[in-house]
Amino acid sequence: MAAHQPISRRTALKRAAGAAIAAGAASAVGGVTPAAASTLRLQDVRAFHGTWLGSYDGRHAKLEIVAQQQPPSSYYTLFLKFSELERNETYSGYVQYVPLNAHEIRNITLTGPSTLSWPNLLLHTWNTDYLSGTSSWNGVGFPMSFSRSTVAPPFAAGRPFRGYGDWYSPPHNHSEYAGNVDGRRAKLEVLKYWVSGKPQTQFTLTDLDRDTAYAATFLDVDFGSWSMDRQRNPLAGVTMKPVRPGPEPKYIESLYWHSWNPMYVSGADIWQGGRYGMSFVRQTPLP
Repeated sequence: MAAHQPISRRTALKRAAGAAIAAGAASAVGGVTPAAASTLRLQDVRAFHGTWLGSYDGRHAKLEIVAQQQPPSSYYTLFLKFSELERNETYSGYVQYVPLNAHEIRNITLTGPSTLSWPNLLLHTWNTDYLSGTSSWNGVGFPMSFSRSTVAPPFAAGRPFRGYGDWYSPPHNHSEYAGNVDGRRAKLEVLKYWVSGKPQTQFTLTDLDRDTAYAATFLDVDFGSWSMDRQRNPLAGVTMKPVRPGPEPKYIESLYWHSWNPMYVSGADIWQGGRYGMSFVRQTPLP
């Protein structure tokens, strides 16, 4: 992979212009502490509690979580019920000994028609109306993203991911995604342009609430040689550079295109050893 110095968005555009699982379940595990108010910066495991709607690798899905304290300790157990609505499949499981201040739940196992393994599920700390995470199967990661049911937008239908060209939407060679980085308003732009006759693709991630932007650029000859799984997760392990001097670089752990529906992108970055989720919905029509 060849990474190059990012160009400004303006310059690039010029070049391109050619709730609870159920009342009975809650009573079965005891009194449930309500989640703290959403849309606040909060690292409190009780904010996982509720009903969530969203995309599971591109398929319409629902997730219901109950957060239950484990007295006399300060730890919590999270009970999860996951429904893949398009396949009419339901899975359940739980995670114990979760600290009160946790915004990440790890090593989740859900059972149902098969067994699902979720390495992580992330509460977005700047706006707790958002969750994202990763499912793992056969050594490959599959992303998911959810919004709290009270604010969840309609599900955006789309076709399966076809390859890296979907990122920049030929022939226009420019696509945009709206979403959030750890709960802060953000956008993702993907642009294909030419330098000295060589095509390259730039990813620009803008934190709108902080007015900061980060970019990473790849030569298309490298981008196009990757496997399909790598093409839908091109920023994995990449350090995005700030477009303007000042902010420290942003290390991306993953930024997946949902393989069954490229209307959705989600992933995580790493900061001071912690993992923080991000999720986006495509605003540009699919090619």
